[in-house]
Amino acid sequence: MKKLTFGSMFVIVALLLSSCQFHTGLGGLLGGSKSSSSASTSPSKHVKATHTPPSPKTANLVTITSAGYQPNAMSVQAGATVTWINKDSAAHTVTSDTAGMFDSGAIDQGATFKFTFSTAGTFTYHSTSDTGWTGTVTVTQ
Repeated sequence: MKKLTFGSMFVIVALLLSSCQFHTGLGGLLGGSKSSSSASTSPSKHVKATHTPPSPKTANLVTITSAGYQPNAMSVQAGATVTWINKDSAAHTVTSDTAGMFDSGAIDQGATFKFTFSTAGTFTYHSTSDTGWTGTVTVTQ
């Protein structure tokens, strides 16, 4: 049996691809182009796929700014963890209105506080250092 050289393998693969409806054919592989009549009558079979990387998870994130909690209301599923991050230069707190449920203590700039809500309900919280700063987490099953 005769050994096939790389060049002859290339020709065989090129010929196989030229008969495939999803490829440009031998002319496209060798730098040629399709005839203008076939290019204008049939749409291209190739689709350029793009990948958009997933955005960072922010669904259960509350940002603390000089204006307060943003967002100040959110809904999560039972078992979800909510994270508060302080983007303000001053320290703030996240304290549950339900006594003893959660209290972050002072959250310094750049620091975070996390709490996992395990039961359904509506839970309000406030900042002990900022009058009028309130927030609500609604937990559903």
